Amino acid sequence: MKNIFCPKDPSHYKDFLVQPVRQLNRQLISDEKDNFERIIASLGSKEISQGILIKKLCSLSPHNKTRAAVFEYNNLIQSIYILKCILDPQILIDDTRSQNRIESYHSLRAAISRVSGRKALLGNTDLEVEISNQCGRLVANAIIYYNAAIQSHLYETAPNKKLRKALVKASPVAWQNINFTGHFSFLSNKKPINLKNILADIKF
Repeated sequence: MKNIFCPKDPSHYKDFLVQPVRQLNRQLISDEKDNFERIIASLGSKEISQGILIKKLCSLSPHNKTRAAVFEYNNLIQSIYILKCILDPQILIDDTRSQNRIESYHSLRAAISRVSGRKALLGNTDLEVEISNQCGRLVANAIIYYNAAIQSHLYETAPNKKLRKALVKASPVAWQNINFTGHFSFLSNKKPINLKNILADIKF
């Protein structure tokens, strides 16, 4: 690929490995500069979330200039991302892996919320819902830390490189080994968990 930027002369497109479908409408984006600045200021000050912003833009007419300009700018960002992925496939691999981690975490949070028989957060007020949300995060982080500690210990005692490589790829965001129901004791005089004793009977 000679250049990631589109030449003004369409006859030069034949020299590109990936030929563009059309040219970017730069004038449309320039004309909506003031509205772009307002949108950025609103997002920066957290007066509006990205989700609400997208809903409002999508509710506008397709002929609305601001909506069209934002979508045109999004095409620019998306095109740059695609070209970067073509030049370096590792970017796409890393992004996919990151998305999988996020989905795994959301699945863990959903499993924690279902323990009480509900899918939604508990609470009747904003404060109660926030407390419920933070409690869910605390439980999820404790599970991730517990699994990571087990994986770290197994990695240190693994007899070969093949097993170490498999442990590195394993995700600590798992809950099949966690019992969410039952009686739990949080007494301060309890001895800390000894992972070496728990994992002593594991044979590779």
